[in-house]
Amino acid sequence: MASPVERVTRAGSGSRRDNARLVRYLTAALLARTADEGARVALVILALDRTGSAAVGGTLVATLLLPHVVAAPLVGALVDRARRPAVVLAGAIAVFAAGLAAPVAMLGHAPLWQTCLVLAIAGCCGPALTGGLTSRLAALAGPGQEARAFALDSLSYSVAGMLGPATVGLLAAADPGAGVLALTVAAGLGALGVTSLRLVASTTTERTRAAGLFDGARAIARIPDLRTITLTTSFGQLGLGGLAVVATTLAAAAQQPTQAGLLLSVTAGGALVGSLLWAWRPLPARHAPRVTVWAMAAVGVPLALAAAVHSLPLAAALFALSGLCTGPLGAALFLARNQLADETIRTQVFTIGAGLKVAASAIGAGLLGLAAPLSASAQLLLVAAFPIVAGIAGGLLVRRRPQLCASGLIDPC
Repeated sequence: MASPVERVTRAGSGSRRDNARLVRYLTAALLARTADEGARVALVILALDRTGSAAVGGTLVATLLLPHVVAAPLVGALVDRARRPAVVLAGAIAVFAAGLAAPVAMLGHAPLWQTCLVLAIAGCCGPALTGGLTSRLAALAGPGQEARAFALDSLSYSVAGMLGPATVGLLAAADPGAGVLALTVAAGLGALGVTSLRLVASTTTERTRAAGLFDGARAIARIPDLRTITLTTSFGQLGLGGLAVVATTLAAAAQQPTQAGLLLSVTAGGALVGSLLWAWRPLPARHAPRVTVWAMAAVGVPLALAAAVHSLPLAAALFALSGLCTGPLGAALFLARNQLADETIRTQVFTIGAGLKVAASAIGAGLLGLAAPLSASAQLLLVAAFPIVAGIAGGLLVRRRPQLCASGLIDPC
């Protein structure tokens, strides 16, 4: 029988191993997600340089993003069924990297549809960078550390959202193609990092009853809290997807168009702080569904208040407050999905949820484009209305009793 000292030593050793695995995961995820976030800017800059058309750039970005939602169930099912999930995820990220490099060689030298075809293939691998990686994080984190791990993972999205566009901006000044290639290298390094992770596969028994292609979608539809948080975050993203558009409009209305980047930067900075606060003092997992829906509403309230102010610095402070709420939102969302989804469909649930958010964000940006004739304040109210309505509706629907589907403690899983 081990002595107390031996047990503490083993626990400490296990904790160090868990921390080392978590650091490797976060490094790989940050590299891959930096490429994903930066691509949305890099492709537009490259298109302007090669074709002189921002519309072509918008087409390239849409071609990269929209396949996320279509391919999400397939990517999730492949990872859920795999004996070596890290290999599947790393392979998908490598394909994403290769597809991202294609426009540098093809745009302006080959028909546009060929470039779009390659980007669409890369976009089909996009769910691996987001929900695919996140779905496997709990097993790496170690017992009792899931909330902290998901908070740090949410932080990686915030950092990537700042680092990706900033990297592109620095390199594109000299050569737009260099910005895209730098993102390709980052994604490739991320893929290599993922191969070093010992991601846990489903047990043999679970693989024998491996989920079908649409079982994840059926679980989302059937489990009340899982359905609620998925609908809440997707509907809310219809407004938040237009935030970049409305930030530009708001800055232009204040006759300081160059400050649009400031509004987006302080929003991302607020999200970073919010993720750190959640990592420092996370709430118990049983509260995750309720935190998700009410945090979504909280994201929209400062944006609605910003529509009533006429000072850009004050608006920036409210944008930062909105961003502060997105840190707990992301971390609680990941924790709730992990809690509610059975292991055999967990990656499907994560990838479908992430794909719906990406698609909603793209649609939201398009809706704000159609709302261009409205005033900046009216556009900002429109952006804020979606997360507020979604969050309040979700708060009324989410159950008070935690549902532990993954543990088999409730019936309709």
